[in-house]
Amino acid sequence: MVKALYIGVAVLVAAAVAFAVVFGVGSLPEVSDISMRKGTNSAGIFFDLHNRGFLRDCVVGVEVLGEGHMGEEVLLAELHRTVMEDNVMKMVKVDKVCVEPFSTVKMRGAEGEGYHVMVFGELEHFDSFHVHLKMESGKVIHFYAQPTGAGSQHTH
Repeated sequence: MVKALYIGVAVLVAAAVAFAVVFGVGSLPEVSDISMRKGTNSAGIFFDLHNRGFLRDCVVGVEVLGEGHMGEEVLLAELHRTVMEDNVMKMVKVDKVCVEPFSTVKMRGAEGEGYHVMVFGELEHFDSFHVHLKMESGKVIHFYAQPTGAGSQHTH
């Protein structure tokens, strides 16, 4: 009887530890395949958003710092989604972009799931952009974006 009790307690402790390890990890957000199309006063930043963790997480904010020969400047940045309305492609500001556990959201504008980051300002002074994605979990993902191709133009 005592032996069965010890085995039962050991199983419960092992299950509790496994639960804490699995669900304690939470989300593990990261980005890959970053690209950027820059116009004169706006730019689109595109990437794949991965969640390698066990819990859903959402991008709830974005900050972008432009860096160039004139120094650094915080730029206006928003999460957007490309949608089709009345046979016209439109860009709509969104409050958050969620990624489920062990999933990827292709933030590639019309080529992906519609989501992307829009940056506004006098962008011609900047060669690279520091992007900070603020996650609902409190985590922050930092990465660099640079325009693809010289003279690349894409605005909306």
